[in-house]
Amino acid sequence: MEEKGLLKFDGKEYPTRLIALDIPDYRGEQLLSVNQLDVALMTRGGCYVSEEARAIDEEVFFYVPDKMIDAEENILIQYVKDMVA
Repeated sequence: MEEKGLLKFDGKEYPTRLIALDIPDYRGEQLLSVNQLDVALMTRGGCYVSEEARAIDEEVFFYVPDKMIDAEENILIQYVKDMVA
């Protein structure tokens, strides 16, 4: 199970991946996106730039390095497992 997509924010598109995780507390489909989107959603002070930004951030389970979003699904899943476990 894997789906690639795009999230639009502030006139720019950011890649996403929907992956299936099977780790304690995080089972089922989870939406990933890139660190670049995470940065765009927040001010330097750590606040959301808008309510739209907050809503998008609440949809995204985890942000990965920009170049990693296109990695093989098993590599991406292992990276997320390592980071959240």
